[in-house]
Amino acid sequence: MKFRSSKIFLLAAVGFLSSCEKEAFVDINKNPDALTEIPPQNQFLNATTGIHGQDFEAFYDLYRRIMPWMQYNTLLNGNQGSFTLNFDNFANRYGRLYNGVGDRLYDLEQLVGKLEPEEQPRYDQMIQIARILRAYYAFYVSDIYGSIPYSEAFQGRYGGTLQPKYDTQPELFARLDGEIKAAVAALKVSPAVPQYSLGAYDQYYKGDPLKWIKAANALRLRMAMRVQKADAAAGNAIITEVLAQPAADMMAGNEDAWIFIGNATFTGDAGGGNWNTDELRAPKPMVDFMWEKRDPRIDAFFTPNEYSQANINLLIAEKKLPAGTKEGRRYVGSFTSPDEARLTAVVQRYYTPKVINSNKENVDTLSLIQPRLFSTGKADAAGNAGTGQSYLPVITYAEYCFMRAEIALKTTGAAAAKTWYEAGVKSSLEWYNQVGVNAKLTDYTPTTPAEITAYLAQPGIAFETARAMDQIASQSYLNFMKQPQEGWALYKRTGFPNEKSVVPLPKLTYLNVPLVVPRRAPITLPSQSDPNYANKKAAYDAMAAMPGFGDLTSAAGRVWWDKP
Repeated sequence: MKFRSSKIFLLAAVGFLSSCEKEAFVDINKNPDALTEIPPQNQFLNATTGIHGQDFEAFYDLYRRIMPWMQYNTLLNGNQGSFTLNFDNFANRYGRLYNGVGDRLYDLEQLVGKLEPEEQPRYDQMIQIARILRAYYAFYVSDIYGSIPYSEAFQGRYGGTLQPKYDTQPELFARLDGEIKAAVAALKVSPAVPQYSLGAYDQYYKGDPLKWIKAANALRLRMAMRVQKADAAAGNAIITEVLAQPAADMMAGNEDAWIFIGNATFTGDAGGGNWNTDELRAPKPMVDFMWEKRDPRIDAFFTPNEYSQANINLLIAEKKLPAGTKEGRRYVGSFTSPDEARLTAVVQRYYTPKVINSNKENVDTLSLIQPRLFSTGKADAAGNAGTGQSYLPVITYAEYCFMRAEIALKTTGAAAAKTWYEAGVKSSLEWYNQVGVNAKLTDYTPTTPAEITAYLAQPGIAFETARAMDQIASQSYLNFMKQPQEGWALYKRTGFPNEKSVVPLPKLTYLNVPLVVPRRAPITLPSQSDPNYANKKAAYDAMAAMPGFGDLTSAAGRVWWDKP
């Protein structure tokens, strides 16, 4: 495949930039004067493209680690061997915080501080929005790493330390929540002077402060639900505080979703690249569930197999299929457990395609990941490059609804949970339909209101009080197809989905030995030559002493919030 040729270069480049705990601070340019000619809003755009333009993270962290672990995909021949023990090149988000996101957003504030005094107040809202985004990404990194530098980070070129201390995860989450809360409060105050808007430099909301207030409150809920698992009182206090906000400050529809929208080439072009999903199969558990329940998202998530009637007729003519064979179910998933994928009968039936001699084409039994869902610029079978929009969500309205449903189930009761659950399912179906249409997904058929109504009435989908949490989590899991990292966090936080849930995920085994799903990022042990060795070692020693954190270099242990 074409992306293989560039992989060595990318591995070297990203390995230098984000070797996680290696040179993440000292390699930042220490000269602040080099930035004086950059408009502050440029650094906001640079940060957002830094967050969402990480094709290396897509290739390794999502496609080949988290998605197989969480049974969102398999490789061509199904999951193989002890695949959950493979952490190579995993967790690319760490280095980006210090070289491409957090530093850029800190620069924005410093650049404003260099402007004429009368100009600086006109950037107040821009600074608050930048703080929300920086808090989000710091949370995203700490979420799987635990302790990270934050309170003293990003300041090296402005006279701060190049050996920042590490903030523990409970300290950091509390600090980030405080920063987001303060930013919301500031954005709600009518500015004393006209504000410079981020406008087109903001690919999420075009600088709209009201939208950012809604996004920030949704982020506080997501963080609080992590905190709740480790410190129920602290998490509940944040949730109560957020839900006391006026309805106008909360997400109310898909138009409020926090989503980066780029052009087709942002996530790969016709030549392939690291966004390319060509080698990724649709997973059998999810496909079977969606097919049985007539889930309208199935063609947004996956492709039909190659058993079209035209191909069947060619195989009949070559006596490779019985006469009269008709086209049947064309969404067929790949086996997620290695012990199933390696069975001789399974290999012969599902992983051994028939060949049409007349045109030398393989007829593949299994579905693949819908290519343009992740790589919008992907060329179709005729060689035409995709021209739709690239959607990269941070927090969808559906996620917000499912969070509200879970909170309601634990507090106000099943009636409110049902309302939010149904709103979440409906908004997820509608949002993926929007993606299907605007990303111009291959062979996609738009969803109709009647299909949504019928889906909500299906057994297992229609709300059941006795299975409410299972249903909420299972639908959240499906909604996170475009955000498998959040599906992974959902599993760690709730234990859903599992082998007995509404969306059942089979146990993963290899040679009859259960495979354990990883729970955090592995950590590279520090070298004594590292300029921040003392702070790093102290932080790592403290995490290693935490119950359940485990071997630093493994991904099997748990960070602070991920309590058993």
